Amino acid sequence: MWNLVYASAQGTSHLQTGQPCQDYCATVTTDTDQRTVLLAACADGAGSAEMAEAGARLAVDTYLATASGAIGRERLGPGAIDQQILRGWIDAARQRLLLESESRKLPLRQFACTFLAAIVWPEFAAFSQIGDGVIVVEDQGDYHHVFWPESGEYANTTRFLTDLDFGKYVHFDVLYRPIQDVAIVTDGLQMLALSKATGKVHDPFFKPMFENLRRAPNRDILRDSLSAFLNSSRVNERTDDDKTILLATRRPLTNHVPNGDTPAD
Repeated sequence: MWNLVYASAQGTSHLQTGQPCQDYCATVTTDTDQRTVLLAACADGAGSAEMAEAGARLAVDTYLATASGAIGRERLGPGAIDQQILRGWIDAARQRLLLESESRKLPLRQFACTFLAAIVWPEFAAFSQIGDGVIVVEDQGDYHHVFWPESGEYANTTRFLTDLDFGKYVHFDVLYRPIQDVAIVTDGLQMLALSKATGKVHDPFFKPMFENLRRAPNRDILRDSLSAFLNSSRVNERTDDDKTILLATRRPLTNHVPNGDTPAD
């Protein structure tokens, strides 16, 4: 049984320019052979793209619908999941953006977004990513990134699902072990989630959040607390970008607390 929460917050730079939050995150669960599979995906629309918000939403929703439908319909498990399967689901998301661009008579680049996805079975997990942001998993009490964020050809750039050569920069991985905790953050939180000096995940950022999640407060209170953290001055002083974080755990719940704690940075 998964316990999860996610939230997004508009960056201060977008507030100043009147742009909406261009991050989007969603989850679904599906059952196969009496096992619950968690699917989670986040996308960060490019700030320079006119339809970035729509691109992020379409990419995530299409991916989740395609992947969950295939897993449920075909009862896909550890032996069936490979890079070709994962690439097909990414391709479906990109094709949806292409169809939308043609319908609106806009260049595909106007729907540019990064993309991160985690699919977690009880005994293994599959991950996909193009661009920056980071997927984090727990292993023996410590947190590790699945892929290091992808940078682009120039400073402060990255790769997007809409790039002509996107296929060269899509990363895939499968971990054949149980995953108890998984997190996804977009690049607006990278400076808090990762240590560039060590090339590792910043454990003190994630551990208090997962501890709070396992206390199982009211879900609405927890989401409000997470949103307040994303909009706090201590975060906005470090980044002016949109910010998204998803946390999911299936560890046993600890004692209930009446109020959600603000996550630590």
